[in-house]
Amino acid sequence: MIEHAKWIAATEAEQAPCIEKKFSLGKVRSAILDITGLGYFLAEINGEAVTDDLFNPVFSDYRERPLNNLLYPITDKMTHRVYFCRYDVTNLLECGDNILSVRLGNGWYRQTKRTAEGHLEFGNKLVARFSLRYVDEQGNRHEVLSDGSEVWRQTEVTDNNLFYGETQDLRILGKTLEYGNVTVEGNFETTFTLQTCPAERVVRTVVPKLVAQHGSKRVCDVGETVSGWVRLRTCGVEGDVVTVNHSECITRDGELDVNSAGGDIVNDRGERQLQLMKYVLDGKERELYPKFCKQAFRYFEVDGNAEVVCVDVVHTDLSHRTTFNCGNAVLNWLYTAYQRTQLINMHDGIPSDCPHRERLGYTGDGQITASATMTLFGSEAFYRKWIRDICDCQNIHNGHVQHTAPFYGGGGGPVGWGGAIVQVPYAFYMHYGDKSLVREVLPHITKWLDYITTRTDNGLVCREENGGWCLGDWATLDVVIPQEFVNTTLFVSMLDKAAYLATEVGQPELANSFAELRKKYQKSVTCAFYDDKTGSFAGGVQGADAFALAAGLGDERTLTNLVNKYTADCRFDTGFIGTYILVEQLIAHGKTDLAFDLLSATKKGSFGYLKKRGETTIWEYLDTKWCSHAHPMFGAVAEFLPKVLLGFPEKEYATNVVLRPVFPRKLRHADGSAMYDGKVVKVEWKRQKNNIRMQIFVTDGLNVSVVYNGKSTSLQVGKNEITLTE
Repeated sequence: MIEHAKWIAATEAEQAPCIEKKFSLGKVRSAILDITGLGYFLAEINGEAVTDDLFNPVFSDYRERPLNNLLYPITDKMTHRVYFCRYDVTNLLECGDNILSVRLGNGWYRQTKRTAEGHLEFGNKLVARFSLRYVDEQGNRHEVLSDGSEVWRQTEVTDNNLFYGETQDLRILGKTLEYGNVTVEGNFETTFTLQTCPAERVVRTVVPKLVAQHGSKRVCDVGETVSGWVRLRTCGVEGDVVTVNHSECITRDGELDVNSAGGDIVNDRGERQLQLMKYVLDGKERELYPKFCKQAFRYFEVDGNAEVVCVDVVHTDLSHRTTFNCGNAVLNWLYTAYQRTQLINMHDGIPSDCPHRERLGYTGDGQITASATMTLFGSEAFYRKWIRDICDCQNIHNGHVQHTAPFYGGGGGPVGWGGAIVQVPYAFYMHYGDKSLVREVLPHITKWLDYITTRTDNGLVCREENGGWCLGDWATLDVVIPQEFVNTTLFVSMLDKAAYLATEVGQPELANSFAELRKKYQKSVTCAFYDDKTGSFAGGVQGADAFALAAGLGDERTLTNLVNKYTADCRFDTGFIGTYILVEQLIAHGKTDLAFDLLSATKKGSFGYLKKRGETTIWEYLDTKWCSHAHPMFGAVAEFLPKVLLGFPEKEYATNVVLRPVFPRKLRHADGSAMYDGKVVKVEWKRQKNNIRMQIFVTDGLNVSVVYNGKSTSLQVGKNEITLTE
């Protein structure tokens, strides 16, 4: 077992060493390799790759580290975890001598260049640990462990950083390589956990187009924003240098505009954060690509003697659970753009805020997109892992939850971010129905709810940790909506969801305590922000009435005021939290036409505005050019397209599927599919005068019905055609 092994390392100076273990075997019946390497590892046995998985192990809060040099001070005590991978390597072993080679890269473990959030590296040396358990021909069990008898050698990767790129000096491959004996490193407090989260892979390739040339520099367009790398073929003169730079944007003159992807960020050594690949050639024909980093880009610039082969698109390999198409071009763009934006932010076992500038598992962004991701993709194992990250980053003493999980600095707010410890397990349960996970997480939820009650004045949530941020909504067109209002209404909603989860796992007393607390904070919000003359909260600014409705507050006037406001100005003035809540509440209160008018609007502050600009992904802000162009948070509303317009319910493992489609007046048709218990349901509808003609395909093994205007129609296996009268 991997716990029996030892941590081993090369020297601190090595950026990407290869550790080698030599061992001899007789014939084996079976062999299992448990292995990890921090930050990333690539493993081979006898020159054959153990797997085509990339960037393992997934990111976690590996071990305790100094947190005294951060932008936002944190003194919390968190729990720690290291993931290890398990592979059947029986067919890779030979009778006789064998070599296990483990290449290491910096990854998150020794990320020292990006310092915008402070210094957050976990260790000075890259470390590996492995256990090879095998059964010989006689049935005897044996184990080969990392134990300090290994050697290390240098590799062609002379520098690698997640944010700044990688340098490969291919001339090293033709030299006598430097070798050394590994050192045994001490154990540290952590929990070893088998990695079941899906890995990253090359999921597809794209052939880019040349769009500009400036001397030796060639600028290419991928046609969409992707994550991955540019694959080159080169046979240049020994010592020649080839570079590849990357960006989301391009100037009118055909030059890269790197700022939105992080080029405007400078570290404490004065280095710009460029996604830059550098290859020093050895004169031999080779295909070149990164080993331990990945980029996010639409455009790239190649300088030097190299041919572009293709672009490898790399992200976590998730299946598509739903499809969607309709008669509105903006809604189709929203669905596709959100799909793309979310997928290129699925790396290292975390849903990141963006795939280039920060790459962090922000708990605010992640909680708002969790249900949407679960709706569109098969992501159960992915989110089971990220829920562990959220729990691991909770302060074991007072229950505070960090703004990023795994913790890596970052600003945020007490409930819109820390509330991920309620919202993500709630979404997980609504999609997958796993009560065991709810039972596991409920003590963490309770501790966080207790923590928030200590961060209030006059019954309003108004602060978090000393020296940190206390954001409410974020990325609004104008900063107006009160932070205390947002955090307290969100807290009321979290108490409601926590009470539901407690009830579902048979803890009614705990549920009742949450419900009583909910009433207390509802009263505080009403006293501080409700205008009895108008029926609005906080003046009705930026979706405030939607926040109130979501918290069970307000009356008919509150809804009327909300509808009137967004009918008069059909765009999102809300931030990423308010945008989701606004659409959710309009749909919940039967105002579907307005909800989808907002989703298909085209003015600044809308998704149609991004579509008109030719964007292929969703921006960090809906009206600002300088920001990241690949932030999925606003796109979480894409969840409502298959769920509402096609009526697909959430429960992924349901065999009794009840479709409840809604038909907005301006929409002529829609179609799509969803997977339930591994079986497909396909829905298509078209408007014909006052009727809706539906075609629904049902896979054997599912019981499917359609509910419309209170009437339920049962469907048969195979193709069904029904007509609904509006």
